[in-house]
Amino acid sequence: MNKPWMALALFGTLAGTLISTNLQASTEQAFNNDPLAQRCIKMLDIYAAEDFDAYVAEFPEPWLGIFGEKTLRKQLADRHGKYVKEYQAKPDAIKIKAVTPAKVAKIEQEKLGALEAKEIDLYIASDKGNSSATACKYLRIGDNWYFRSLRL
Repeated sequence: MNKPWMALALFGTLAGTLISTNLQASTEQAFNNDPLAQRCIKMLDIYAAEDFDAYVAEFPEPWLGIFGEKTLRKQLADRHGKYVKEYQAKPDAIKIKAVTPAKVAKIEQEKLGALEAKEIDLYIASDKGNSSATACKYLRIGDNWYFRSLRL
């Protein structure tokens, strides 16, 4: 084999890896500054603390009336239990992978007046070897964004 070509190929591979890593880091950093991404991460703290008032405050106003306090408390307790089981008090790493437009369901449009939706894709990992890819969904109703869901 011709050594200059091998060196050029190796250089190209290394440069590609460095550029890819740099783009990924800058993309993740850009998402870290997104207000909805920050709110999504905050939801993990709400799940960990099982803070009902903070949980309900993230939803649109009619949410409590539609689902009722008992149902929302049960949902939060279920998510708290799953979160604590998977990550104990707090994950070791949370990476925001993307902030993308999402589909607004017909019922979200009709019942809540949702105009648009966004998903925040997360990667969550703990030192115990647990990791998962998940996403928060937010709805824009009027001028404000409201929490819709966070799959664990």
